[in-house]
Amino acid sequence: MNVQQLITKANEAHAANDTSMAMGFLKQAGEAGDVNAALDYAYYMSHSKPIESVQYLESLSCVENPIVQYHKLLIAYFCDLITESNSVAKSLVALGEKGVIEAYLVILSYLEQSSSEFSFIANKVKNIAPNIFNQLKLDEFVNGKVCESNNDKVAQGLESKLFEPLPLPTTLNEELPISLFENTLSDFECNYLVIKFSALLQPSMVVDPITGQGRIDKVRTSYVAIISPEHCDWLTRKIDKLVAKATKTRCCEGEALNLLRYVPGQEYKPHYDALNRLQDAKTFEDGGQRTKTAIIYLNTVDEGGNTTFPKLGMRVSPNKGNMLVFNNSDDKGNVLTNSYHAGESTRKENKWLVTKWIREHKTNYGKFLYGNH
Repeated sequence: MNVQQLITKANEAHAANDTSMAMGFLKQAGEAGDVNAALDYAYYMSHSKPIESVQYLESLSCVENPIVQYHKLLIAYFCDLITESNSVAKSLVALGEKGVIEAYLVILSYLEQSSSEFSFIANKVKNIAPNIFNQLKLDEFVNGKVCESNNDKVAQGLESKLFEPLPLPTTLNEELPISLFENTLSDFECNYLVIKFSALLQPSMVVDPITGQGRIDKVRTSYVAIISPEHCDWLTRKIDKLVAKATKTRCCEGEALNLLRYVPGQEYKPHYDALNRLQDAKTFEDGGQRTKTAIIYLNTVDEGGNTTFPKLGMRVSPNKGNMLVFNNSDDKGNVLTNSYHAGESTRKENKWLVTKWIREHKTNYGKFLYGNH
């Protein structure tokens, strides 16, 4: 069969819910030279057999394709198959030089924004992808300056950041507990998340305890974009890993990231993130209890928009790049009553954030992307 016939067979198998057969056809299509089919199969394999996934890509005739090299690097990095920061840094720089814009965006997410290396790479983005440069508002960081740097200096700056440990948090409350990690994301990363994923926004819902499905309710009036596996990229995986470190959990135990937007007047009234085993039985099936919550603020709100804990008498102001982490349940899965919290409405400006819930077991999202990691 030729490539088109193999892809048609894969689509038919998908329609029949035969994932294994579909992936078999995609594997063959990749071996026949179709890059997209090869990557689909590699990502499918990466969660359970990451070494075989990378070996598969290395065996293809299209292995020298820069896009294939980029995704091979991504899989190897996040599956902990490569731990030499020097190798990762040089590979990303080389891929950027070959025109892989994603590699340059990854580099920007690690470099210090005030550094000449950041501006050096940002100007490269401007030259090869001016629309992306404008969309991400990189001119706010570069300010038209010409930077004296080079690829070697970029690689050196990147190398020191790729495996950088998470800064120690500030404990805001020991009883729950509640921790604050400051400057977790850069301004660039915050802008990137808002701009890339805001097109996915839909009215926020709450879970119907009977059906397990989402429904609109006046208790929650924001807009949400669920960043499902097909939309995940290097930066969202970086955040998954960061949250796992902050919560001392595994990436496979996390739900998908949610991008949230609150316009002035919108709010999330006081609620629990933890699940009720009986009322939320359907939701409970995917990973069990919600044990922890992580909230990362993507902009600073001057008036309103606080995250409040009424039973603790606490308010946390939304400051760009900061991450708030708190527990929802105890070691036995019982709801912690003082985790009762709310998202206040803003008065004059939108509030943007990403939130991630951690379960006591592996989630479907986590298993698909990370296997047992």
